[in-house]
Amino acid sequence: MGKSLQTKQIANEVLWIVVGCLLYSLSVVWFIDPAQIIPGSVTGIAVVTKALFGIPIGVLNLVVNIPLVLIGVFYLGKKLLVYTALTVFLNSILMDQLATVLQPMTQDILLASVIGGVMMGIGLGMILKAGATTGGTTVVGRLVVRKYPNLPISNILLVGDFIIITVGSILLKNWDLFLYSVMDLYVCVVAIDKVYEIDRRSAAVIYARRPEAMAKQLQSKLPCRVVLNDSGASLTCYCRKRLINQVQKITQSLEPDAVCATVDLTYTFGRIDQPDLFQ
Repeated sequence: MGKSLQTKQIANEVLWIVVGCLLYSLSVVWFIDPAQIIPGSVTGIAVVTKALFGIPIGVLNLVVNIPLVLIGVFYLGKKLLVYTALTVFLNSILMDQLATVLQPMTQDILLASVIGGVMMGIGLGMILKAGATTGGTTVVGRLVVRKYPNLPISNILLVGDFIIITVGSILLKNWDLFLYSVMDLYVCVVAIDKVYEIDRRSAAVIYARRPEAMAKQLQSKLPCRVVLNDSGASLTCYCRKRLINQVQKITQSLEPDAVCATVDLTYTFGRIDQPDLFQ
């Protein structure tokens, strides 16, 4: 990778982290903390601790995450340390500072759990997509995904955060809060998955009379990889999910009666925008 391209990629990742942290912190200040919803991870622990002892969320978030990040760096590398340190620092500062100038958006706990979950999920999804974590259960999630890359990280977070929500609800002795927090967690996980779907990879298996000619057209017009299958009657096009409509247009323009079946890929590695790899 060229130096300029690498610099552009790093700048793009940092931008995603900054915007993600802003959305994450606003979800806590506007919705989660005022309703005392327990969002899971270290932030959930911080919400419970603030409710019990009055310790600021940002301060506790920073203190608890430092050892977790240091543990994670031994397994996940220095880049994650830098990105996660930036994320933890930004979230800790933003949550405490924004809380001094912003008022809650709603007093309705149902709205707070749903809208807060959506905003937090989008922010967290952007942070994870950039290669960082928010500490806490997201570090654990990264460690698990490193060993089992086929597991969606959102499912791992769901299990860990559910445990934190359950314990926090017991400490606060509020089972209505438990139910709203579970709703918030579910909405958050769905939002994380939606962020990941923006860049999800897909495979299109196309049955055509002239698969070689179609393969050349697809690779000349789209950033994709095309493989001619052994049968000689079909080809498989690997591309971003957002390009499937273009794959359909190109396919039908060449052969209107061609048949195509697509599937979303839950796990891939390597780049898919190098069309000459299989030539």
